[in-house]
Amino acid sequence: MSEPTIAQRVNHIKKAWHEGRPAYGIITKAPGQSLVRTLAGLRRYGLDFIVMDAEHGNYDDASVHDSIHAIASLGVSPVCDSTLTADLCYRPVPWNGKRSVGNQSRPRRGCSRDHDPSIELEGTSQGRGPSGKVPSPRRPYFGGSFHTQAFHLEGHGRTLTQEEYWANANDATLIIAIIETKEGLENIDEIVQVKGLDAIFIGQYDLALSLGSLPQSDKRVIDGVQKIFDSAKKAGVPVIAWSPGDEAKAAVEQGCEGIMVGLDMSVLTKAFAGELAAAGAPKRW
Repeated sequence: MSEPTIAQRVNHIKKAWHEGRPAYGIITKAPGQSLVRTLAGLRRYGLDFIVMDAEHGNYDDASVHDSIHAIASLGVSPVCDSTLTADLCYRPVPWNGKRSVGNQSRPRRGCSRDHDPSIELEGTSQGRGPSGKVPSPRRPYFGGSFHTQAFHLEGHGRTLTQEEYWANANDATLIIAIIETKEGLENIDEIVQVKGLDAIFIGQYDLALSLGSLPQSDKRVIDGVQKIFDSAKKAGVPVIAWSPGDEAKAAVEQGCEGIMVGLDMSVLTKAFAGELAAAGAPKRW
């Protein structure tokens, strides 16, 4: 195995792929430095990244900035929505193949879209702008001034200098398209051909809603997820899957390069529900 680059040393998803293994992550909807620091402690047990879900949770711009620093400083890669300001982190991008990506008409929940080096594709389902060309998704920008000291080149050793941050930020940023709508499914073969796309995340819950086919065991959802997986693999694009519990091992065996093993709200609720039951607390509904 070759020596890892700076980008692979500070981005733990890239580091996992460099080592020839899947990257393992979790999702959190509840903002708070204490929570994400606790979760980042799972690095000891193999955690590579934490997703801050601002689409479904309560993250705003300030809490994302604080959480990025808290997560990265503990040797785990921070993950945030493309409509939030984020530096040197993997960012999943909601994409149905027809709307703009990383330059949406309105920021969600008051989130800033400034300093967003994500994909900027407008216009047709081919993801082409008015000129008919697909612009580069990695436009240069200086980025934040407070995160360089959070990204360690090894363990808790030396952090990046501002010059190293500037030189490596784009290479250390992954651009991932979330496929979670009927339109995204229909346009998947075109989406995976976009230059600069680093991976696909299959958002099967929202995809099921978009297909009008809850529960997720519906054949339309199963077939749709398989189509997304097959198209990405054919194009050589890594696949990140939502695979909690017993589904995780199967996703690894299938060949997914990223595995999201759980959600903070679900895991915490399930764990404490078990503790309450063990203590004899009555279940109310």
